Amino acid sequence: MDLFGKIKGWLRRPMVYLSVEWNRMAPRERRMVTGLGGAFVVAVVVVSWLFLVASLQEIAESNNDARDALAAIAKHKDEYLEAKSRMVAQEVRIGNEPPQLAADLEEAAREAGIQIPETNPQPPVAAGKRYMEHRVDLKLRQVDLQSLSKFLAKIETGRRLIVVTRMGIRRRYAEGEKLDVEMTATTFERTKEDRVTKKRPTAKEKT
Repeated sequence: MDLFGKIKGWLRRPMVYLSVEWNRMAPRERRMVTGLGGAFVVAVVVVSWLFLVASLQEIAESNNDARDALAAIAKHKDEYLEAKSRMVAQEVRIGNEPPQLAADLEEAAREAGIQIPETNPQPPVAAGKRYMEHRVDLKLRQVDLQSLSKFLAKIETGRRLIVVTRMGIRRRYAEGEKLDVEMTATTFERTKEDRVTKKRPTAKEKT
């Protein structure tokens, strides 16, 4: 009871003071104070309303963005699924074993009926966190266009993922349709850590 009494006393003092000051004011001063108080209330209401409108607009824009994103996903769903399917297929072609890039190139050349007179393997480099990139620079001499096309097809459709990342062609005019070709063949290998993750059995497999 004493605490509530003290609080009531503290609140009464400023109220009494304001009441005395109000009574001491002239009518003109009272109108001025009333106008200022009303203007302050109006300003608070206006500012609050502006904040509310801004918040509602932000929510509306966020909802519109979400609807646009969902519409874009629905529109490109087939493209996404196709790209994902290609990615999975490429993952399978990379495999878990270290690549034999030079041997694969020789096999493709043999099936295309040509020879690779010169190869220059490059040191492997990191390709992101999951893969190592292996490259071999190679030169072909006096090959015809049909054999070159067959060789490239064998490379890029073989069991291992191999892509031609650089190619330069020079035509031998003195020898008919023969071509000299310089190219770089690239393949990828999973890092040791990624191979361990891929081979780690799941909880379902353990049971």
